[in-house]
Amino acid sequence: MSVWKKISSTKIFSHPRLTLAEDIVELPDGTNVPYLTFVDYADSATIICTRRDEILLQKEYSYPPDEILYQFPGGKIEAGEDITAGALRELAEEAGLKPKQIVNLGWVYVDNRRSAAKMHVFLATELEEAESTGGDLEEEITSHWTKIQDIPSMIASGELPNYSVLAAWSLYQAYERGAEAQ
Repeated sequence: MSVWKKISSTKIFSHPRLTLAEDIVELPDGTNVPYLTFVDYADSATIICTRRDEILLQKEYSYPPDEILYQFPGGKIEAGEDITAGALRELAEEAGLKPKQIVNLGWVYVDNRRSAAKMHVFLATELEEAESTGGDLEEEITSHWTKIQDIPSMIASGELPNYSVLAAWSLYQAYERGAEAQ
């Protein structure tokens, strides 16, 4: 397996939500090349909420594609915050819910070509109302309980093009298949 070696790193852009660096890396053949990375890009949590035969989807406007997209509740894990605590905080902020039971289903890299940030996926059940503390100013979210059986057709029709929904759904399906096998 070939490994790249970082020679140097220079921050070239800094914003409260994103810091961009240009690293000079040495490739296995000895060639030095510039490579852009996200510095200190935070981990995030996505929470799949289920009740009976329904799953919670939320609609939110997404600026770059200029579309209202479905998503699962979730968001950034703060520096030093426990990932489960962060997931619970995000669920309360975005959906006004708290679960009696929460299971960590696993994680996926958000953008492995630019950072090591992970999106942690949780399953929340036995939900109760929680006091919503509100999210970011640019968030305008509406919640929709959807039949779980409708999700595959929504994926096939392109209604769910969001990578985080697709990755979370994949981990949820693997968890459900594992539960059925036991």
